[in-house]
Amino acid sequence: MITKFSLVYFVSVAALGVLLIWWTKNWIFKTKTERRASIKKLKRFEPLRTATPVDTPVADAKKAALESVEYQFSIIKKISFFLIVTIWITALVYPFLRAVPATFVSVLVGASGIILGVASRPFIENLISGIVISFSGLTRIGDTILIDDKYGTVEDITLTHTVMKIWNWQRYIIPNGRMLTKEIINYTIHDAYQWAHVEFSVAYDSDLETVKKLAVNATSTSKYCADYEPPSFWIMEMGEKGYKCWVAAWANSPIDAWELRSDIRANLIARFKANGIKTHKFETGCSSAGLSEYSG
Repeated sequence: MITKFSLVYFVSVAALGVLLIWWTKNWIFKTKTERRASIKKLKRFEPLRTATPVDTPVADAKKAALESVEYQFSIIKKISFFLIVTIWITALVYPFLRAVPATFVSVLVGASGIILGVASRPFIENLISGIVISFSGLTRIGDTILIDDKYGTVEDITLTHTVMKIWNWQRYIIPNGRMLTKEIINYTIHDAYQWAHVEFSVAYDSDLETVKKLAVNATSTSKYCADYEPPSFWIMEMGEKGYKCWVAAWANSPIDAWELRSDIRANLIARFKANGIKTHKFETGCSSAGLSEYSG
């Protein structure tokens, strides 16, 4: 016999289920639209400015990325609706579950959980991570990132893994479970501007005013140097063999920052040689002027 309480319960659960499905559908559609719009705005998909063997690299990359987003959110939509409907139906029939022995329900749920957990833990972990990444926006297709000492551009984010195009065009594939636990430097999460610096060392008998002048000039004359403000010069350390110096300037993008650092190193070497500025040497015998690793 259906009581007044049961009727209110059924109506409330039914209305809540419909509202949840409507909200989820709109949320997924809004997020998918934002992802597609951000991909369409991208002008480059490469971490470095270079000619490629591909005729239309950006167009091809955009097409693949848009297809991936469409497929990804289609799967997310199906999974979300399946989970919502399952929970909805369970909530609707909950009053009738009292007629089923509690022991039977506990054993069934426990056994199913153990089997699913053991058999598909890595897949489920990466799947959930992929959904979180898709909606969080912490890493997006087209972002330039540094992870595991790999510098490149996010080419694709699937439900189970993320594909990164490294600067040498190799693909670095990372399970989404690791993407949520790894420390990532994202160079374009809010804007593309970069404060690019180069580290170098000079001998103690060098004239520091001349070194500063040459370093600033070597930086400002690069076509990749953004003129928001003059380049900055610092003495970072007084080592056993010489001064460790930094010179830094703005670049408009990670790509320009890469090129700017290369220009600064080349210009420094030429100017130091022309002006007799001595650089101390590492134990390997390589000159230290402008040989620092890539850094943001």
